[in-house]
Amino acid sequence: MINSKSRILAAVNHRVTDRTPITFDAEKEVYEALYRHLGTPTREALFDRLNVDTWMILPKNFIFTEAEARKTEKTTLWGYRTRVACYPGGTYDELCFSPLAGKDEIAAIKQHPWPSDTALDFSGVSTEARAHANRAVIGVFTWGAYFIASFVRGMEDLMMDFALRPQYADTLIKTITERILAYLDILLERHSQELDIIYMADDYCSQLGPLFSPATFRQFVMPYLTQVAERIHRHDKKFLLHVCGAVRPLLPMIIEAGVDMLEPIQTRAAGMDPAGLKKDFGRHLCFYGGLDLQEILCKGTPRQVADEARRLIDCLGQDGGYIFGPGHTYIQVDAPLANIMAMYEAAAHYHPWS
Repeated sequence: MINSKSRILAAVNHRVTDRTPITFDAEKEVYEALYRHLGTPTREALFDRLNVDTWMILPKNFIFTEAEARKTEKTTLWGYRTRVACYPGGTYDELCFSPLAGKDEIAAIKQHPWPSDTALDFSGVSTEARAHANRAVIGVFTWGAYFIASFVRGMEDLMMDFALRPQYADTLIKTITERILAYLDILLERHSQELDIIYMADDYCSQLGPLFSPATFRQFVMPYLTQVAERIHRHDKKFLLHVCGAVRPLLPMIIEAGVDMLEPIQTRAAGMDPAGLKKDFGRHLCFYGGLDLQEILCKGTPRQVADEARRLIDCLGQDGGYIFGPGHTYIQVDAPLANIMAMYEAAAHYHPWS
């Protein structure tokens, strides 16, 4: 019998099933609006209504401890700080302090109060995974070492490190890598039987292209990306990597490292035309996401949104290897509810390959 879990795993393994599998995530304000609009009191009920096939589980203290999470200015587990910022329709946590910014001596890296190897709380994974075992369960450990370094060091200093202080950059990335691998090992050793996919976010790109050269990617990112993939595959799980923006120039190396799935497929970014991605990389990657949030979902009509959903399924879903969802991890508050509903209804009822 086909269920959500088998539907997702078929797509990941490049097989066609009854319909294109579906994923969903959104800003908290969008969740709340959908709960009210649909009369669905829980996330489970909302996912049932939208025909969502995935369920993601994070550590309880993924970024902040419970006490810090309630503050306006918060200190993360990694030591950088954020401040609650308001925008029309909601709030977000904005970086306000990078503890290694301006500290250019390697000794500063060693003196930084890094989280312990057991700092993340995975105690809720088993119960939550069992409760949603009918869906494909995606386990999260932490972000990639580059992503964390960009917050702890600050983006400008980290870019200068890559260019002018490679030993500093190497030490920083390797120091963080030791910890992310420790967290990954704990998640896999304790919970791999309950999980289907392992997720890591590691944003290297802007709308126009990678933020640094492919040579820099190979030198600093490839080593830990390969280690993460090897550990995940050792437990017979699939590796889902999140990279926003124009990631195409890095895809050959991302595939070489062992990544199985790519999120979110930001189609308006340079080089991210879905047809070209499918043609050149579709044998190696399962694409995850795709529906444009920059123009179509927020500004289009419901019909335009539905047409785009069907276009993506036609293009990326051929021969499997596609999980439909937003072209950014989180649907934003500027997306009309009618458009969100059109997006998910079109995906659920369009079956060109069945």
